[in-house]
Amino acid sequence: MRVIIIGAGVVGCAIAKELSEPNREVHVLEKNSKTGEGVTSRNSGVIHAGLYYPSDSLKAKLCMEGSGALYDWCEKKGVPHRKTGKLIVAPLLQEEALKNIYKNAITSGVSPSNLRWISKKEIQKINPYITGDIALHSMQSGIVDAVALCHSFYADAAQRGALFHFNCEVTEIERNTSSTLIHTSRGDLEADIVINAAGLYADDIAKLAGGDRYTIYPWRGDYFKVNLPYLIDILVYPVRKPDASGLGIHLTINLNSQTFLGPDSEPSHSKEDFSERPEKLMKFYEDASQLLSGLKPEMLTYETCGIRPKLRAFDSSEEKDFVISEDLPGFFNLIGIESPGLTASLAIARYVKQMLIY
Repeated sequence: MRVIIIGAGVVGCAIAKELSEPNREVHVLEKNSKTGEGVTSRNSGVIHAGLYYPSDSLKAKLCMEGSGALYDWCEKKGVPHRKTGKLIVAPLLQEEALKNIYKNAITSGVSPSNLRWISKKEIQKINPYITGDIALHSMQSGIVDAVALCHSFYADAAQRGALFHFNCEVTEIERNTSSTLIHTSRGDLEADIVINAAGLYADDIAKLAGGDRYTIYPWRGDYFKVNLPYLIDILVYPVRKPDASGLGIHLTINLNSQTFLGPDSEPSHSKEDFSERPEKLMKFYEDASQLLSGLKPEMLTYETCGIRPKLRAFDSSEEKDFVISEDLPGFFNLIGIESPGLTASLAIARYVKQMLIY
C-alpha cells in the first residue's frame, strides 16, 4: 500500500511517523525546502492542557490524549520542552467566567488534581508582578520547541522508511476508482491513500481532489517581545472573552526564558501576509498591563506573526472543530487544524491510523 501525505508540518510528520511500517510505503510531499516551515514555524510552542474546547469535540479529545503523549515523546527523544504551568488570572468580576473554564476543563477530562484555584496572595507568591484577584493554575501546561518537535517526527519517520519529497508542490490531483494520481512540480506519484495535512492550504488541496466543502479563513496573530526587568517562568493568560477568536493577548515564554506577548487574533486578507505590525504596540501594552504590573511601552518590540488555518468565518462568532474526514474513498482531509494541533499532533496521527485500519 502506498500512502501519500501532503504537508510536512508537525501534524504531517507525526502521521508519517505513525504510519511508517514495513508493509506500507509512505511518501510525504512538502512544497517548502524542509519540514515545519509553515504554520509550525510560527507557533508559540505552548503545550495545552485542554481547558477551553467543547467536551464533545475532537479538539478536546485529541488535546487531552496528545498532551500526555507529547510529554512522553519529548522525554524519550530529548526534544527541548518544559512543563511551566499556566495561570489564567482574573479580577473578581470575572470569577464566574473563570469558573466556567474550570467546569469545561473537568467535563473534558482534565484531572482536578492538575488544576487548582489560587488567591491573590498565592499569585503574588508565584510572582509579585503578576496581577489578578484570583487565578486558575493549570499545572499540565507547558512549552516545547515546535520546530525541533517536528524534526524529531521527521527523523523517526525517515528511519522507519518514509520518503520525504521537498520543494514538491502539488499542482493537480486525478481521482479514479482504485487510486489517486498526484501531479507535482517534481513529477507524478500514484497513491492508494492520500492524507491532506496541508495546513493553511488544506482547503486548496481538497478542491484539487474535487471537493468544495471547505474554506479556510486565515486569522492572523502578532507577537511582541517584552524585555522585563524581572523573570517570569510561568505562562500568564487572561480570561477568554465570550465568542473571541483567540485566547486574548497573553504572556508566553520560550526555552531561553525570553518573554513574549501574543498572539492577538484578527482576519487576514491573505494566507501569506507576514508583514510587520509594530503599530499594534499600544494595544498589546494596554492588554498586557492587565496581567503584569510595572510594564512600560518601551519594553515591547515587534517580534513576528503567525496565521491560523481556521474554519471559523470572519463574520462568525462560532468556533469550529477539527475536521478529520475521509471525504472520498481513500482521500482523507485534515482541515482547520489550528490550536491545539501542536499539542494534539501525536493523537491526531493515531486517530488517522485508526481510520485507515477500520
